[in-house]
Amino acid sequence: MYSQIRNTSITCIILIALVGFFQTASADTETNKAVVLRVVELWNTGDLSIADEIFAADFVSHVPHQPHVTDLESYKAQVIDDRTGKPDLHIELHDMVAEGDKVAWRLTVSATVQAIGVHYTNTCIVIDRFADGKIVEEWWEFDVYGVYQQVGVITPGRPMPENYTWGEPSAVTGDPGDPETNKAIALRQLEELCNMRNLAIADEIFSPEFVNHDPANPDVVDLESFKGLVVAMQTGFPDLHETAEDMVAEGDRVVMRRTATGTHQGELAGMSPTGRQVTMTMMVIFRFADGKIVETWWSFDMLGLMQQLTTPEWPLAGAWIATVPTPLGNIIFKGIWAAQDATNTQFTGEFEQINTYPVLIDVYPDAEEVKFAGGLAVKIGLNKYEMTSLEYFTKTAGASLEEIVGIGIVTGTIELVGPDLHQGQGTGAYYMAAQDADQDGFPDEGEEPVLCMPWGWTAKRLTSMPACVPTPIPE
Repeated sequence: MYSQIRNTSITCIILIALVGFFQTASADTETNKAVVLRVVELWNTGDLSIADEIFAADFVSHVPHQPHVTDLESYKAQVIDDRTGKPDLHIELHDMVAEGDKVAWRLTVSATVQAIGVHYTNTCIVIDRFADGKIVEEWWEFDVYGVYQQVGVITPGRPMPENYTWGEPSAVTGDPGDPETNKAIALRQLEELCNMRNLAIADEIFSPEFVNHDPANPDVVDLESFKGLVVAMQTGFPDLHETAEDMVAEGDRVVMRRTATGTHQGELAGMSPTGRQVTMTMMVIFRFADGKIVETWWSFDMLGLMQQLTTPEWPLAGAWIATVPTPLGNIIFKGIWAAQDATNTQFTGEFEQINTYPVLIDVYPDAEEVKFAGGLAVKIGLNKYEMTSLEYFTKTAGASLEEIVGIGIVTGTIELVGPDLHQGQGTGAYYMAAQDADQDGFPDEGEEPVLCMPWGWTAKRLTSMPACVPTPIPE
């Protein structure tokens, strides 16, 4: 009897604890949703004091086509910039989905570009991650391509849509299902339909009354046109592969953040194959009823895709003059990059510092000269390379003998932004000579640099320049 009473008591305690847990989780997600409402208020009013209340000090932002927006200060600067140029900017919030420490929300931005007097509409999906009641990370996905079409920056290759809104919602209703089952179905859409090319699965997991909302593909509105888009993408990119980066589920909705990679090997929207490898980010919201997908909302980086397919590719090989700004003035380098393979994917570099004023004098007070051992650059994307260079700081140690007093390793990325211009950014790790105990020219494994500092530079290609007209020498 006592055993039965004890077991019953334990069961009750567990149930009470679980109820408390779910009530707390529910309270947290509702609190997080309230914070998202404050984000909307921030953008609609431009009141920057709201940002300091709701974003963590170490906040990180991920915004396509705004690589400068990375932290809280640059985020606030973007709010100021947008509201200055578009004072009537307004966000309309349509939907929120919360799970755990994340809230996903779907919205529409409407604004008038004051400088040209053109009004536009932009659809977006956002995911916020929370910690201690504040937003610590945020991902945006929005239809930049559509905005550029509306304001005249891009001439549409096809008739412009009647509008760039989400469109009318579906009226189909039914059993919402449970979030975990819905997540599994959403993953089947990605893995079996998109990655495994099993088109038959669409009729199994989608409702016959399925409605699609995709402002970037306004003709894709139902199941048949959606399957047609899947086939077109698989034709254009036979090796297309998509990865789910994150999922947020609540009620009848699942929000998925995903990345697609592929090689343009087939015709796509009238565009001949370019052979280029592309990467595209996207977010999608699935709505379920009676175990089927009845509605989706998409937001993906169409502009980024088109840029990767159409931007000219410029050669890295050649001679470059680079300038590195420092508090002492610009350091000027000569650099020569040479291809090491027929595919132009790997390059070696030779560098020389032109001007002679001392650098890193506090780290290497005895250094008299900087010598470069060379560099390596590996292609990571269209006009983009990862690079590493090795340099030595030396002093004269006797006749025909120089002593290494320090080793510098600069790692970073190079991006060609024009046929004769590239920009680089990265870090320089600096070691003392004593950190190369075996004297093989590299810092020993496990050694930490005595200094790690950011590096940024701009380089111009050495090209043919017009000769001057000499002044006649007096007779």
